[in-house]
Amino acid sequence: MTRQRVRLLLVEDSSDDEVLLMHELRDFGFDVSHIRVATREEFLRALEAGPWDAIISDYMLPGFNGLTAFSSVKQRGLDVPFLIVSGVIGEETAVEAMKAGVHDFLLKDKLGRLGPALTRELRESAVRAERRSMQEQLLLSDRLASLGMLAAGVAHEINNPLTSLIMNLDHALNAVPEQQLSLEGEQALRNAFECSLHIRQIVRDIKVFSRPGEQRLGPVELHEVLDSVLRMAWHQVFHRARLVKEYGQNMLAVGNEARLAQVFLNLVINAAQAIPEGRSSTHEIRVVTRLEGADAVRVEIHDTGPGIPLELQERIFEPFFTTKDSGVGTGLGLAICRRVVSEMGGRIGVKSQPGQGSTFWVHLRAAQSALDADAAPRTSLSGSEA
Repeated sequence: MTRQRVRLLLVEDSSDDEVLLMHELRDFGFDVSHIRVATREEFLRALEAGPWDAIISDYMLPGFNGLTAFSSVKQRGLDVPFLIVSGVIGEETAVEAMKAGVHDFLLKDKLGRLGPALTRELRESAVRAERRSMQEQLLLSDRLASLGMLAAGVAHEINNPLTSLIMNLDHALNAVPEQQLSLEGEQALRNAFECSLHIRQIVRDIKVFSRPGEQRLGPVELHEVLDSVLRMAWHQVFHRARLVKEYGQNMLAVGNEARLAQVFLNLVINAAQAIPEGRSSTHEIRVVTRLEGADAVRVEIHDTGPGIPLELQERIFEPFFTTKDSGVGTGLGLAICRRVVSEMGGRIGVKSQPGQGSTFWVHLRAAQSALDADAAPRTSLSGSEA
């Protein structure tokens, strides 16, 4: 029989009770790896060093108790099965613990219930995690659908009068004899024509986000997607940092154009928001692409912001976890980015040191062979002039 592996945080000041608890769990069939802590300081350090599959805590501990420990877990937004296993304790305290949200309360002289209780809570924790995953997917679909509808509507409303404007400006420049135009008048027409072409490029960039329903994957020109994203994000970037592009060659990846655009836009805007306004001369956002071997491509978004503490670098990808001020972020952006990239067969991560900025990286499958190109329709930006 396969033994269920459990990474356990044990909050217990008695080594004898530790032995009893581990013996009970292993006899029940768990493959337990654990650490034991006895003080509040040790507990908080261990909590940050997680993740943990479950937490079992004594009630009375040196300087704090099981309810205080559980409160620290809730404050961090962690959904970890939390069981209190104590000696003789009153019914009133047990009721208080259950009302606070503790998953179960057991007595040390009745440990026969420990194995079934932990099994139940691990199963229910997995169900909650799956439910959150489904809600996240629904939120992603709703967000992409809303963005796509908005983008398609805006692009359509702009495109019709814009086409007429470009045609008339082109006619004026080519049909009116030069001697009938002053130098200033001709220059004004040419400036207006160039601006209208720039607006047309913006409309094309917006259209990248107008196909959220397409789930199929195919070869995507990463540089075209990135250039569109950088134009879209420019208003967030220009007063915070210089923008530097270091593009490799042949950046064709397996992915979905609209979804990759959302991932990169999120990462670029996050990079910009990590940098204070008004210091663009001293800060930088660098976008780097390169091949990794024969079958992978890598995109990196570097910023010179304050960096991310080591203990938070994995948690920032958790749903609803955010380091931004209240009202600024929902904590869903990076969680959604991870899911989107994972569904494309890729990976996403971060490298950061406090005071030295951050680098978010996206690792995708390369799509350079004829086999890749035949496997799915090409989805690169049509008509992009990036």
